[in-house]
Amino acid sequence: MTVAPNPSVAIPCPNVTQMSAPSAIHIYLGGSFDPVHKSHLALITHVYQTLAVGNLSGADIKAYFMPTSRSPLKTNSSSAEHRLQMLAKAIEDLKSDSLSELLFTSTHCAAQFYSNLAISEHEIWQTPPTYTINTLAELRKQFPEVSLIFIIGADNVASLPQWQDGDKLTQFAHLWVVPRDALQSETDIKALLPRSLNSQVTANVEDLKNHTCGHIYIDPHSVAPLSSSAIRAAITEGKSDIAKSALPHSVYSYIMKNNLYHSY
Repeated sequence: MTVAPNPSVAIPCPNVTQMSAPSAIHIYLGGSFDPVHKSHLALITHVYQTLAVGNLSGADIKAYFMPTSRSPLKTNSSSAEHRLQMLAKAIEDLKSDSLSELLFTSTHCAAQFYSNLAISEHEIWQTPPTYTINTLAELRKQFPEVSLIFIIGADNVASLPQWQDGDKLTQFAHLWVVPRDALQSETDIKALLPRSLNSQVTANVEDLKNHTCGHIYIDPHSVAPLSSSAIRAAITEGKSDIAKSALPHSVYSYIMKNNLYHSY
């Protein structure tokens, strides 16, 4: 069971002036992925490719989908097994179909990405509630010399004060903030941050490569505003064309085969 945060479970971000360059970079995209859709794939691909460009240090870059645990309050949410299967199929689709050609500017970068993209099961089997601060603290303990990057949507920035120790996330990782809906400009997004975090905002991606944690990068790039809940609703209402256009082919096939979301 997830317990209240305990700072002693990991060593927080050290003084960056005393740290050598990270040994590797790990990217984490969390979410329910119920279901995983094309914008999820585009987002994690974009972040990976941005970090890979000019990676002069040759640091190993890995990217992870990190599905959250199933809330006991959501009786109609898909099981962990179904969500893991859909993620695995989405990754295979990304490797094999034409979608990948639209996402990468370099075939070499694409090949590296395919071999370094995986699913983290760190949270999915935990008993809710799970807290991001606990997850990042555990990851920092496991990977003390790695740059950890946690992706969040700009819509979550305003609610950070309501998160469990939301203002302390950067003690264990960098935050990569993605524009969402009406929140598209860096100025608007930065204004929503807790005051204690404003000084940690950087416009330089290199800061995330050179330090293990402690920075917030507000991405100027946005992805198509797809919504898993809207996709579920479309399937329930029999609007297959909407679902097909938003989902990787094999994910849509899996949903149909297992009769998911039809009675949402």
